[in-house]
Amino acid sequence: MCVITGTAAAVIGTVLTIASTAAGVVGSIQKGNAEKAQYNYKAQVNKNNAIIANNNAATERQAGLEDSRLQRIKTLQRIGSQQAGMAAGNIDVTQGIALDTVEDTATMGELDALNIQYNAEKRALNYEQQADNFTNQANMDIIAGKNASKAGKINAVAIGLEGVGKAFTGLSGTEVPNKVSSWWNGQKLKFSNKNKIGMVDNGLKFV
Repeated sequence: MCVITGTAAAVIGTVLTIASTAAGVVGSIQKGNAEKAQYNYKAQVNKNNAIIANNNAATERQAGLEDSRLQRIKTLQRIGSQQAGMAAGNIDVTQGIALDTVEDTATMGELDALNIQYNAEKRALNYEQQADNFTNQANMDIIAGKNASKAGKINAVAIGLEGVGKAFTGLSGTEVPNKVSSWWNGQKLKFSNKNKIGMVDNGLKFV
């Protein structure tokens, strides 16, 4: 019959604690990295949306300029038709009601052209506002990703420290801590002799 001594049981418990701690540390780091990756993906999507919005703004402005130019051409054509009609009726287009009619047509035509350009500019500004919003959100996502990664690492350290504390607490009252300490001191001595480094106080002294 196999009998497990108190020391063996403590060692087994400590091993399990260490294994659980290691899994927790790795899991916390992976979780932080996964969240960072998600935030970075969202940031890239928002950056792309900002580019699209700015392109739309430029397109609207260009369309506004072209449409207003076509409107002015239509106005000139209308004025030309008016003048031709008046001339055919032997009306002097340089004075009186005929001149007023032509000037009114020119004024209204220009107002139409300016209104077309104004509306296009409003649409462009709306797109630029969207672009700014997307850019701001992208920056916030990047910051959130960095914070998530940092939080994962901090939590991993906390889990590690807690696990180490539990591990040594489980070994208290056994000979294992002393053996571990002796083994560690032996390793330090070998390292010191091999590299000609003398151990002093709490630091390393090169000789």
